[in-house]
Amino acid sequence: MFKTLGLLLCFLFASSTYAAEKGYIYDFEGPVLINGKLANKNSPITFGDEIITGSRGRIGLRLAGNVYRIGSSSRLKLPETSENFTLNFFFGSILAAFRSDTPKTIQTVTSVLGVRGTGLYLHIDNEQTYLCTCYGDIDFKDRENENNVRHIHGEYHNIITLNHQTRTFSKQPMKGHQTSHLFELEALVGRTPPPTFTIDREKYNRVSGG
Repeated sequence: MFKTLGLLLCFLFASSTYAAEKGYIYDFEGPVLINGKLANKNSPITFGDEIITGSRGRIGLRLAGNVYRIGSSSRLKLPETSENFTLNFFFGSILAAFRSDTPKTIQTVTSVLGVRGTGLYLHIDNEQTYLCTCYGDIDFKDRENENNVRHIHGEYHNIITLNHQTRTFSKQPMKGHQTSHLFELEALVGRTPPPTFTIDREKYNRVSGG
């Protein structure tokens, strides 16, 4: 009983700490807009903020135990809270390492991603939505047809794309990020990727559905 109570108190403390946490920008190259205003490395960042990067801009940030590296020519809106986590991603690229304690949703113009315990890389352009489940599990659902979905389990960089014209999923080679980048992101919140995140575990990647 006392062990259970102790675990509950630890969970409640951690949740309240994350909820109160303000974001921190650890990497910055302008131009970047936060809520429509030109930002800099010392700008405040928190839940619900909208970020737009210019053609040469980028921003790396930490918020509530999640870490993001947002590339150039990108637009997203951070979740309103850490409990009901929905991140809206419009275009561009993002590499993220998420806390594994709560499920998360990423909404895009073309798809809905149900994320569980995951490091991921996402790139959206006019032609396709490119998703790498670096590790963890993601349900990758076509917004135009909810039955058109892929259930992805990634041990080591499991990459699937959705073609915007044909609405078909396909495998693609790795691009836009490296294994070392995930270690860098996780280190910013005192974590490491799972021990299974090694190239010899790539054979255990799975995709089902469709």
